Amino acid sequence: MKYAPMLCQKGNESILDSNAYIFEPKLDGTRCIAEVNGEIKLFNRRNRNISRRYPFICKELEKYGNVVFDGEIVCYNREGKPDFYLLQKREHVDSDLIIEIRAKLIPATYVIFDILEMDGKSLVEKPLEERKGILNEIFKKSEHLELIFMTKNGKKLWEEIRKRNMEGVIAKEMGSKYYPGERRHEWLKIKNVKSIDVIIVGYTREKREISALGMGLYKEKEIYYIGKVGTGFDEEIIRYLLKNFKETKDAYAANAEKAPSNMIWVKPEMVAEVEYIEMTKDMELRSPSFKRLRNDKKPEECTFEQIE
Repeated sequence: MKYAPMLCQKGNESILDSNAYIFEPKLDGTRCIAEVNGEIKLFNRRNRNISRRYPFICKELEKYGNVVFDGEIVCYNREGKPDFYLLQKREHVDSDLIIEIRAKLIPATYVIFDILEMDGKSLVEKPLEERKGILNEIFKKSEHLELIFMTKNGKKLWEEIRKRNMEGVIAKEMGSKYYPGERRHEWLKIKNVKSIDVIIVGYTREKREISALGMGLYKEKEIYYIGKVGTGFDEEIIRYLLKNFKETKDAYAANAEKAPSNMIWVKPEMVAEVEYIEMTKDMELRSPSFKRLRNDKKPEECTFEQIE
């Protein structure tokens, strides 16, 4: 991957009235850099080429010449909302036959919101509006490709996001450059729900093979246990986790004594996103609910600094 994706800092509702930004919906999908140059490569945030899982998207990208796009892969549900539960059924498969079947049964769409390179020339130094203009000129809508919706009316978009119970809004500063691999104030995310990325440090086995997942966050260079989550994941996720967990006798959490005595510890290599109400005084998440696995994120990114 030539370009690591530019990342957002946290924002708040006060900027929704600002004329200094354009606003886009925050999509519930997998961030993806698409490199198009004869061969199609789709890279997630962990620099893994996931193009094999999305044959229809790759086929439709072939009509472009030499370009690099930034966007999000999503699966829409019947209400027309991005649904990560559906996307996970596309993400966690390796069999060629299952990939082929699910590509037809659960269509995925690549929603493009930026262009980083064209005809071998980098565009990252160009202002946001110019990159958007180039993107609009060359884009050809097709079944599995679309452009992100954008507006100058952040307040109205936010009201629609709240009404439809979607992820949130991304505010992008007018005139801003693209900073590959950096988390910058020029892009801000305003979330509709509280969610956090956590490291899976273990699991318990009571009523089913995985009853709850132990969660952890980094503080400096150590991982701290912040409670367990037992809702939101289904049998398919359980099978995937058990296949990929690396159990260990060592507890990687610095405060492992806070965990249940029946915790089965695993190497801290996998990341999950959970929704929650608040962080308690005991530094545990209150009423957490598993939302999705984040194979595109590194455990080192899961820090206490995320807490709202």
